[in-house]
Amino acid sequence: MKMGNYSAVTEFFLVGLSKYPEIQLVLFMLCLIMYVIILLGNSLLIVISILDSRLHTPMYFFLGNLSFLDICYTSSSIPPMLIIFKSGRKSISIIGCALQMVISLGLGSTECVLLAVMAYDRYVAICNPLRYPIIMNKVLYVHMAAWSWTIGCLNSLVQTVMTMILPFCGNNMGNYSAVTEFFLVGLSKYPELQLILFVLCLIMYVIILLGNSLLIVISILDSRLHTPMYFFLGNLSFLDICYTSSSIPPMLIIFKSGRKSISFTGCALQMVISLGLGSTECVLLAVMAYDRYVAICNPLRYPIIMNKVLYVHMAAWSWTIGCLNSLVQTVMTMILPFCGNNVIDHITCEILALLKLVCSDISMNVSIMTVTSIVLLIIPLLLIFISYVFILSSILRINSAEGRKKAFSTCSAHLT
Repeated sequence: MKMGNYSAVTEFFLVGLSKYPEIQLVLFMLCLIMYVIILLGNSLLIVISILDSRLHTPMYFFLGNLSFLDICYTSSSIPPMLIIFKSGRKSISIIGCALQMVISLGLGSTECVLLAVMAYDRYVAICNPLRYPIIMNKVLYVHMAAWSWTIGCLNSLVQTVMTMILPFCGNNMGNYSAVTEFFLVGLSKYPELQLILFVLCLIMYVIILLGNSLLIVISILDSRLHTPMYFFLGNLSFLDICYTSSSIPPMLIIFKSGRKSISFTGCALQMVISLGLGSTECVLLAVMAYDRYVAICNPLRYPIIMNKVLYVHMAAWSWTIGCLNSLVQTVMTMILPFCGNNVIDHITCEILALLKLVCSDISMNVSIMTVTSIVLLIIPLLLIFISYVFILSSILRINSAEGRKKAFSTCSAHLT
């Protein structure tokens, strides 16, 4: 079991300006005054832009987002600084440090994208004033703001993950060694099954790859299949290809070569990909159930409701939610200290298996997993169930047997 010759960092010490104790009080007062001004000024702008209907425009919507971002950014940095200046306590836990990095980097990245979006808004308003209300409609500017926040969050989560999974070699160390790799020992007790499992997994992988690739190609080439249902099916097929490609090839390597070790970074990436794709699939299946509900229960309004803008955004948000969930859970797992044992009784890296190797409190991780399981598993299942209750009742009201058969056939792709 390979361990690093360094210990795991459990906290950091923030020693900036600690050499100048005589200015601590002055800095405390300046930061406090600045924080209050920022808080009041931005809060006032947000309240005014909400209450005054004349300010319900794209420009003030973006300014409101920028003000809220400014409040969040200062609230994540100035209060901790005030505590340091006042109490003299300069330590911060590794989880606290990771959260501070995620928030500050995420808000900073969001601000950069939001400023570019605001520049585009001003360009359209001045260079195309007559078309401005049509181009910058509510759907567009709300989505532009939403994507600004999403891009910022994804950037900060990715960079924080890639930083916090690295080993730190410093002074603030725990009394346990840092794990640099894991050993996947699932099914290793049955060597006689290795060849059979290798062949079965290979055949299954080839079938999944060919079947899903064929569906994607056909749905792209055949213009009759350019519908929301086949668009979602194409996303689901692509997701299936990615999911199997992230798990089956590593399993084949283990079965064939017998090499069962995986690096710390490799394990984190495997967790991010598998959990992200699994979460995305749950949301995507709920979205597809809604699509079938509208198609069967509101057939005349279906082309209007499920327009291209809506279904493309629904798919995009499914992927985004899945990625955000996986990044958050992986960060919260990989920044925890592991105690010596680096043997995982599975053939892939899984969060629950890794949490068993952690030697600190995992209650926060369990709480996050519980909440995300409810949001991304139970709620989508309930939405699918409710959708099909309405679908079934609508189908049973159809008089002709042919009509009922046709309605059922449109749901078959989603149900299978």
